Amino acid sequence: MSIKNNLYNIFGGAGRAILFLLTIPLMVNYMGVEKFGVWALITSIGNIALMLDVGIASTTMHFVSEINALETKEEVEHKTKTVIPILLIINVLLSAIVAISFLFFTTEIAHIFLNNSIVSDDIIIALRWIGLYSSIMLIQHLFSGIMQAYNQFLTVNIIKFINIFVINIGLLVFSFLEEDFVTLTFYMFSISILTLLTYIYLASKKLNIFKIKPKFDYQTTKNIISYSGTTWVGYFGSVIFTQFDKIIIGKITTPEILGIYAAIISITSYISSIATVGLQPIIPRLTELWTKVKTKKEEFVNEYKHAIQFNTFLIFFASLLMLIIYKVLLENIMNINLDIYPDSILAFKLAIFIYAFNSLSIPGFYTLMAIKKTKYIGIWQLTGSFLALFSIYLFGQSYGLYGVIIGNIGLIITLMFNIITAKIIVKKPFEWFKYIFKPILIFSITISLILMVNNVYLDSLFALIAIILLVIWYFNQQPELLIIISNVIKKRKNEVL
Repeated sequence: MSIKNNLYNIFGGAGRAILFLLTIPLMVNYMGVEKFGVWALITSIGNIALMLDVGIASTTMHFVSEINALETKEEVEHKTKTVIPILLIINVLLSAIVAISFLFFTTEIAHIFLNNSIVSDDIIIALRWIGLYSSIMLIQHLFSGIMQAYNQFLTVNIIKFINIFVINIGLLVFSFLEEDFVTLTFYMFSISILTLLTYIYLASKKLNIFKIKPKFDYQTTKNIISYSGTTWVGYFGSVIFTQFDKIIIGKITTPEILGIYAAIISITSYISSIATVGLQPIIPRLTELWTKVKTKKEEFVNEYKHAIQFNTFLIFFASLLMLIIYKVLLENIMNINLDIYPDSILAFKLAIFIYAFNSLSIPGFYTLMAIKKTKYIGIWQLTGSFLALFSIYLFGQSYGLYGVIIGNIGLIITLMFNIITAKIIVKKPFEWFKYIFKPILIFSITISLILMVNNVYLDSLFALIAIILLVIWYFNQQPELLIIISNVIKKRKNEVL
């Protein structure tokens, strides 16, 4: 796995996560818990439209990576003419479906997903803009996928960071000024247009899809649709949970619980998001190695092992950092009154625990995509999502905030991704667990101590000690990283001199 691309994605993902960690709590503070809950519902409905994504960014990255792995010019030209036009047609069609749906059926969409008591003209207009924003996001995914297939991870992360920075700063300012939801969603749409134009310009420098002469091939089209379809099922399962959980909670609990839940999950789910972007570079690399697996089996296994270890380090590191600053996030930044909502502290800790272990499945997810075993993604992602939604509905009615947080534990069943990939690659279903047994033990003991002691200072101490042990473990597993860091430091010193 490319350390360089990996670091680009880590810093990019970490930067975006920090922005959200700062923006979301402040928006909760400016809007108030109840209004933020409604905002979470609006954005959730827009994100539901992204279910039509069919994993287009990952599909594009996969097939363009296969093109890059070809050895003759003729093969490259043939694949380019047959693959790219199909991807473009699928993407534009899906984007048009989303745009038309939200332009002409916004009122119906609002009444399906929202309580009638909160539906208003402003909410309907805001939903229209958030739908158009989602349609633009779909097209962005195609061009970002092309750039990532050409290993332009640094450029993509810079664009994503600037996009998120501009959007979040704008949302923060508008929230402070107490602007309505229409202003916020129109602003998001406007920025997404500029971001799309940037992607198109930069992607065209690597692969100008507008100058390609289409050559349709039945088998290639069938392969793309099949891969996209099975990939979509996996993404569909993920989007079902991340958006419908709030809709269910809005139906069965109070606006206050919905707002606190949305704020907590918006932050803790970034554990998964950081790991996702950090591991993205393995898709083109594993895809290329898998096409030559007979001669590069050992190299493939090493990349797979490294991905699992790096992912574990990254998610546990991020989780432990959150456990150090949780009191500041909840009380000082989100402005949640812990005397009125004391359950928020334990709920936040439980959410960190659940999302950390759920994120262990990400290497398996990407590996299944690389080796074209995406049907397993769909099966287990859907199972986990429906299990979690059912648990939220069941426990939320009886146990309130604790219940809806604990319901998320159904997502952990996606660890089956790792079991399946380990069985396919090394013939041992639980070999992946051996790679990361020590950090799992460190993290589990730390979480247990934090839950038992429940003291903010001791919590921070336990988490800090665990971080140190985690860093020592990872550097022992990846000694070449120390060499890279050492070389960078020496280079900087020489530049100064």
